[in-house]
Amino acid sequence: MGLLGLLSFFQPELTVGGVALRPVRLLADVLRKDPAAVAALDAPPPNGPASPLTALAATADSVATADSLAAPADSTRARKPAVPNLGGLDSFLAALRQTKATGSPTRIAYFGDSMIEGDLVTGDLRNSLQTEFGGTGVGFVPINSVTADFRATIRQSYSPDWYEYNLVSDKVPATCPLGISGHSFLPRELPKRANSGIVPDTSWVQFQASRQWAPLRRFAEAHLFYGPGDGQDEVLVTTDGHRVPHALPGEAAVNELVLKPGTPARTMRLAFATHDARPVYGVSFEGPQGVVLDNFSFRGNSGMSLTRIPATQLMAFGKVLDYRLIILHYGVNVAHASVKNYGFYERAMTRVVDRMQRAFPNASILIIGMSDKSSRIDGEFVTDPSVPRLVAAQQRLASRNHAAFWNLFEAMGGENSMVGWVENKPALANHDYTHVNSRGARKIADLLYAYLMEQYAHPTATRQPTPARPDSGRVPARPTPNAGDSIAR
Repeated sequence: MGLLGLLSFFQPELTVGGVALRPVRLLADVLRKDPAAVAALDAPPPNGPASPLTALAATADSVATADSLAAPADSTRARKPAVPNLGGLDSFLAALRQTKATGSPTRIAYFGDSMIEGDLVTGDLRNSLQTEFGGTGVGFVPINSVTADFRATIRQSYSPDWYEYNLVSDKVPATCPLGISGHSFLPRELPKRANSGIVPDTSWVQFQASRQWAPLRRFAEAHLFYGPGDGQDEVLVTTDGHRVPHALPGEAAVNELVLKPGTPARTMRLAFATHDARPVYGVSFEGPQGVVLDNFSFRGNSGMSLTRIPATQLMAFGKVLDYRLIILHYGVNVAHASVKNYGFYERAMTRVVDRMQRAFPNASILIIGMSDKSSRIDGEFVTDPSVPRLVAAQQRLASRNHAAFWNLFEAMGGENSMVGWVENKPALANHDYTHVNSRGARKIADLLYAYLMEQYAHPTATRQPTPARPDSGRVPARPTPNAGDSIAR
């Protein structure tokens, strides 16, 4: 007890041999601070650009809800953000209106870390948008993924002879630049030979449609994305047992092969025969109309490493993927109680946002603030002091880059809301007090969908939909191939 008493006087940052010691307060139950000030939190920013009116509304909202801290169980009730951010989403909202009127496609890219892994959040959000605005398919799927074994929105298997580069690879060769998902895959090379029309069954990947929601139960169209390579390269496509070989033409940085089965298929298998190092990026399952939402999750990513995708490569994807909304959802791999200033994060993510804006000029950018995360302080789980600092930095990032901002921390219920999500019956989050589970992900998706639909219902501008770039080939009606045929771009 004497030793513990002495340790009580040391600061929490004390380390021994590089190991941080857990803070000790022997009389914490007696000397505990007021619950509202346990973590010494800064006031979290509301939605929308920073302004005096915004700060005033945030103060009023925090005062009105301070009593809720005494009842963690109530923190699962979502609060309406103080100031809605109506700016920054104009292009996306205009595209949605065009989709509603004519069925033209609206494509969304959702970048994130393990918070959206396995199509968490994005699966439910996609289903809500496709139910309202039409559309089919799960969107972009890389050749392989750590989520292949548990992702419910599509089933996937692949051969072991693929070679992968990704955002955490030590070195990525210039001949195999990373794709938009942060991955590039090399199939096993075959010896040079005359083109006999026979495709060996090597370096294959197989997809099976999900039964979870109606828009995912069949593959109406598949879009294969790959890099330049040998003119003799082929892919053997098998849909529900029907085998058709296709050439892989194109010398562009990113090429697209559109595959359309004679009838929508339940399974699709692609086997590659390549003779040089030719990168393959992934397959997008979608329909010709409605909403397409691509999940680009990468475990452990802070968002800053997206700059490892070459700017020229992003622009090449911009020619084949006409995104109207790009969502950046990061934070859990950045927040740490020892970090007092997140200026480095703002600067790094500004470069990411700038690249996205240049590569996809028709897209709105939406930055999602970090969710609540708890740390154990004086024996209790409370909001980590780093969370409001990081959320404030993300809000400034959005404001300075003309992007939209959605405050997930506030939408969840604000300070100490994660405790309520963990203790809720049934639980909405895991006992790491950081990650939500599938029920919590569904709740976040519902909150985000409600936010987007609120902006859709109350536009601030009458801007007409931005016409697609002449070379994008996405918004105008696409050529419809014959059954079993393909279109290469």
